[in-house]
Amino acid sequence: MSDKKLHELLTQVHEQLQQQKSIDGESQALLQRVLADVKVASGSENSDEISQDLSDRIEQQAVEFEQEHPTLAGVLRQIMDTLGRIGV
Repeated sequence: MSDKKLHELLTQVHEQLQQQKSIDGESQALLQRVLADVKVASGSENSDEISQDLSDRIEQQAVEFEQEHPTLAGVLRQIMDTLGRIGV
């Protein structure tokens, strides 16, 4: 169930990225790297240090997008929550 939820959230982020024209290229590239890391992390076992780094980067992106892109920030926080529930 959590893997399905994570997949839905990742799809939602990709849709939001396609709709948001005001996200600068650097932020979009960082977010794409984070999403790729989420996909890798959810499919394999990682050390706690790597998982913590991923959580920190997702939180950083959520904070950055909070004011201008609240929907995207909310989805990122849901991804963090889902990853925590599946042990990543």
